[in-house]
Amino acid sequence: MGRLFGIYEKEVPRSEILEGAINKKAVEESNMFPEKPSITSEDWQKIKNYYLAEAPERLDQTIWEKSSVSLLEGFEMVDPEENEKLQNITILKTNPNHNGIYVGSTSGERGSLAILNDENRIAQIIPLPSAPTDVAFGKDNLSITLAGSLRLSPGKNKFGNLITIFRNPGDLQYSSFRKFLGQLNRPVQTVIEDINGNGLTDILVAEFGYYTGALTIFENTGTPKQPYKKTILKNVAGPIHTLIRDINNDGRKDIIALFAQGDEVISIFYNKGEGQFTEERVLSFPPTFGSFSFDLVDFNQDGYIDILYGNGDNGDYPPIPKPYHGLRIYENDGENNFKQVYFFPMNGVNRCAAADFDKDGQFEIIAVSYFPDFDLPGRQDFVYLKQEELYVYKPYILEEKLDARWITFEIGDIDTDGDLDLLLGSNGKYYNRGNRTKEIKEMKGPLLILKNQLKINKD
Repeated sequence: MGRLFGIYEKEVPRSEILEGAINKKAVEESNMFPEKPSITSEDWQKIKNYYLAEAPERLDQTIWEKSSVSLLEGFEMVDPEENEKLQNITILKTNPNHNGIYVGSTSGERGSLAILNDENRIAQIIPLPSAPTDVAFGKDNLSITLAGSLRLSPGKNKFGNLITIFRNPGDLQYSSFRKFLGQLNRPVQTVIEDINGNGLTDILVAEFGYYTGALTIFENTGTPKQPYKKTILKNVAGPIHTLIRDINNDGRKDIIALFAQGDEVISIFYNKGEGQFTEERVLSFPPTFGSFSFDLVDFNQDGYIDILYGNGDNGDYPPIPKPYHGLRIYENDGENNFKQVYFFPMNGVNRCAAADFDKDGQFEIIAVSYFPDFDLPGRQDFVYLKQEELYVYKPYILEEKLDARWITFEIGDIDTDGDLDLLLGSNGKYYNRGNRTKEIKEMKGPLLILKNQLKINKD
């Protein structure tokens, strides 16, 4: 906080902070870190005294009662045969128009994209200059978002890119590429969709960044002279997750975005037509929440979209478990005002989503944690919440204790049998300090497939 007021620690001078930026020039021009203090030393001391006096000595632990948790049934756990050839996962995707699984991975500073066929065997591994964070599908091309530097360090940070790789019609493998966008600040998501309604695909890029970032739309004009019109919707670091919906039912696609990094908020960017968007902040969270993921679902089936929200970014050193991490449902009153109606505590939530796995008309909730409390004897890194009644859920966990540390997942009909399956992706190993003697099963690699075996009522 002091650095934003121009107050720097003796061991960390301003020059070193600037060296930690992805875009050093932009940070200097913004005067984000003033050369001289902007408040008096007396006022700064009062701020410090306030936090030291009000901060609790410790936080309560989040413990799931054994009596309330059951083992997940109805899914077959599949460890793919060539799993050992995959690296630490950063993104999982399925293409709804084609069979196969797309696995983005990282090793050191470099990345790769593995494409698995319908037999879950590797059809191609594409080497990449940095970790992939998103994949969008074309007919014979893939648009891949590259993070640049995932872990930042002074003087060594790389910009991210958006590239497109191509294959010839009829070919199975991709053989060429071109760069579409460069100089991106840790991009985490790219949506390629016709947002402005002119029949052409637009591009929405979320640059999570660090000191600098942005949420930007590139509208496809359809003209060779200026094929894309660039509009910065919000020029701040922190956009981490976006979804496209017509949320006010006016016939135009709106952009719903979650921002982290200090000013944590979910905003709706209402599409006013002709490339104009108006932001409305519909949910705000404390800067300690660690916002990470959300989904849009009509939970109470009243015709209005509700919000499922997950918070648990805990990249502190060392990570501190927080009882306010977890999953929340915010109900829509019909005018896009949202009220919390459900909370499920879960340390370190990294991703959440809802889907109807058993086709009973109700939505189950899936969440994974990359920052669970490793000191607890019980695992809290995966949960499947089954609705028993409106806003009442029964938690289910995996039966086998695997050595995987889940970072993401993907929902899709992997085996094309008409129901939804689940993919879990690991980045690193899970070490449970709270129960060292408990047998942990080693996986061959970082990917786990949960094939849906639930008996579905077809009447």
